[in-house]
Amino acid sequence: MDVDSLMPKLFQLNAIFTTSEAKAVGLSKYYLNKLVAAGEVARFGTGRAGVQLWTNESYSNDDFLAIQLRYPKAVISGQTALSWWHLIDRQFTHLDLTVPRGYRIPTEFERHIVSIHHVDERYYPIGLTSVRTEEDSGSLNIYDPERSLIDAFRFKTIAKYDRNQAVRNYFQSELCDPLKLSRYINELPGRSDLQKITEVLSH
Repeated sequence: MDVDSLMPKLFQLNAIFTTSEAKAVGLSKYYLNKLVAAGEVARFGTGRAGVQLWTNESYSNDDFLAIQLRYPKAVISGQTALSWWHLIDRQFTHLDLTVPRGYRIPTEFERHIVSIHHVDERYYPIGLTSVRTEEDSGSLNIYDPERSLIDAFRFKTIAKYDRNQAVRNYFQSELCDPLKLSRYINELPGRSDLQKITEVLSH
């Protein structure tokens, strides 16, 4: 089977994929190595438990997806999540990730400085959702707007201006769900966050 005939199978995969995912669409390791030799695929490194990761070269800059595959429990949060949901105008200068307490993840990557936020296992799933990458090349774990808004007041790395802008934009947007926001605040530690949010709205 020549490289051209393998390409339709390759296009069925995400930008970054595992050997088993490739095998499921009919690309054995032999064919993957053939694609590597042709410059269509590159070895990306290893994920959890030593799983081999591969990438389509044209999508190799998809850093979020790369981090997600290497560290499946990492959740985009804080300033990064607020930017994703268009609740702040500022482009993130670092990457906020939340992980369960005890989960190890580095704080530096090739293109990003990362702030790691550790939470108790019971708080980790609150507001956890999944979105497609901007390139539609895979799924990312991210906290929903309500959890992101609360975390904006819990993370010391987020500027006051960004917190206030996020609150105002949230309550003026179609994302707004005050009942969900109130429920999260009651479930998460630091209930004074609700008072801080309402103080922003009163000014």
